[in-house]
Amino acid sequence: MNISDSESLLTSAQVSLLQSCAAKHFNLGGFSSLDNIVTKLKVDVHIEPGIPVRQVNDYYDKAIEYWKKVYKQLEELAREDKSLRDKCQKAEIKLGRLYSERQAHSSMTYLGFYDSQKNIIKLFPEAMEAADVSKMDEYLVSTLAHEVMHAYFNRPGHEKYPYAMFVEEPLAEFGMLLYLYETDSKYYDWAHNNVSSKKCCYRYGADIMNQYKGGYNFLREYLKDYKIPIGEYEMLDVLNGRVSMPGDVDINGQNIIPQWQDILNNPPRYFYDEPTETLGLDGEWNDEILHHNRDIYFRFAQTVHRVKNLYLGDNFFAEDRYCMSSLHYELKNCNIVISPANQFYKMVNGIVMSISNGEVAPIYETCGRDRYCIPQIGKFGIFDCHGTQMVPCKYDSIWSFDDNGLCEVKIGNLHGLVNKQGEEQVDVIFDYIQKDGNLYKVKQNGKSFIIDKFGNKQV
Repeated sequence: MNISDSESLLTSAQVSLLQSCAAKHFNLGGFSSLDNIVTKLKVDVHIEPGIPVRQVNDYYDKAIEYWKKVYKQLEELAREDKSLRDKCQKAEIKLGRLYSERQAHSSMTYLGFYDSQKNIIKLFPEAMEAADVSKMDEYLVSTLAHEVMHAYFNRPGHEKYPYAMFVEEPLAEFGMLLYLYETDSKYYDWAHNNVSSKKCCYRYGADIMNQYKGGYNFLREYLKDYKIPIGEYEMLDVLNGRVSMPGDVDINGQNIIPQWQDILNNPPRYFYDEPTETLGLDGEWNDEILHHNRDIYFRFAQTVHRVKNLYLGDNFFAEDRYCMSSLHYELKNCNIVISPANQFYKMVNGIVMSISNGEVAPIYETCGRDRYCIPQIGKFGIFDCHGTQMVPCKYDSIWSFDDNGLCEVKIGNLHGLVNKQGEEQVDVIFDYIQKDGNLYKVKQNGKSFIIDKFGNKQV
């Protein structure tokens, strides 16, 4: 690591400290240490004089305007669609955070800075002394590690995404803490407290580190694989100290970063997260892919029996209703989560609904009389076109409504009839039921006879 200190602002002991800490083994993205990162990326470290005050660039103002617009749009839409209220509330929270963080950010001084144009890291020891001269070693090592993370994140075209700082600053703090933690640095506790005390987005780096230490191992992979571009004015979502990373999936309170895999190097794409038994699907799926392409189907089938959660990604789309219906049937016991960005499907009252030309309807074929047969938790019920439950999900099978307005249902090996209002008009007590004109042939306890549509035995 090349350290340039033309004005001798650091002592020889401080220079040696930086060099020895940077040389410690830290495996990240194919690099073996901080020193290895800056050397291979040809980053020089410059020790600079002065106490530079951080300038709040206009990306804060632009971000505020962006989220104002999003919030206003969602607020109007949420009046008609209650399912958007959560997204509206999140946008409002982000707005509030931006206002407070802009003020906090403007009062910060630079302790270090990565200049992507010149590909150099600048450290400002005089600013560190002004912050707390007794913690010079801690500031030097932690600031170097933080700025090395920014050098690691840098990619061609990075300057086109100034708003990436809302994500990258917390990630850089997380990377710095991860480095101190994995190298058993005596500065780790101090650095963690320092990050936690910050009043802008940097502090979420400590929350991410807490999650990682709590078992969220995928966060290290996210840091390793992080690349721009990210969504416009994307920000980390934070609730009760738990941070949702851009592009992740929240399944039952656990964050998952999708690692999409291409099957046969073509869409459709999928991922399987073993700890949470989550299957994620994206891209265009159709009946041919799901049932007739043996290679894809067997890979899919090998996973299905383990699935507890199904995640339908941003671009997931089943080519026809039958394909989506059969997919849902295969996974009728699992919890289904749909990406908020998905343009083709959404959840209404826990039911997967398709969106086509502004029309919203359950994915299942109708069982007649504007009713749909839909499974939940492994059992079938009947719902109307708005996703309102009409018949409880307690049946193993449900047929279509007949011209008497009755629908055959089955529990175990016993059959009965329900009406459109969801009432069991004929008790579920028969070995079989077969319509015969306006009447029904039934069998019970080995005896066959005829009943009417109210279950009355006919002589």
